[in-house]
Amino acid sequence: MAGENDLGSLLRICIVLLCVGAAALIWVIVSGERLDEESGKALATAIVLAFLSLAGAAGTNLIERQPGVAAVGYLTLAVVAAAFAITSYLIWHDSYIESTTTAHWAWYSLIGAFALGNTSALLAGHDDADADSVKLVRLGTVAALWALVVTVIAEIRASGHDVDPRQLGVTAVVYGLGVLVLPLLRRVAD
Repeated sequence: MAGENDLGSLLRICIVLLCVGAAALIWVIVSGERLDEESGKALATAIVLAFLSLAGAAGTNLIERQPGVAAVGYLTLAVVAAAFAITSYLIWHDSYIESTTTAHWAWYSLIGAFALGNTSALLAGHDDADADSVKLVRLGTVAALWALVVTVIAEIRASGHDVDPRQLGVTAVVYGLGVLVLPLLRRVAD
């Protein structure tokens, strides 16, 4: 009971901080007559925050629904926080364009947050009563997702065009297919 109260208090603090941050971003965006560099940075930060909030929500949902794999949810939240910190630094730092290393880490962290958020969402839907076909498709979808992550990161790290775009495309299609088929298959299997 004490652990739930601590988590609830922490989540309430996060909600307040997010609301304050959102209010500040909105003020920066609307305070000028046109979109200048400052409001452009605020807009970019808001977009990153919106994207990462989905991954964070999936991680939190996993923690609540599947305590056996809650570590993945906590890892998701940690990567989301790191991605927001790195990306915000990149957006707001004066010489952000010149910082290729920081840009790469921002991309890696955003990709990791996307992958962990999707993994959390897929794992949160696990039910021991699921048909074996549903479990297999879920596992295959998670595997395809992480193969896609490895391929995309390899493409970012490659100095030239070393990654076959067909591999990237096929992996993305297999992952997308799994995401679309999984809920349909669960419905058919019930």
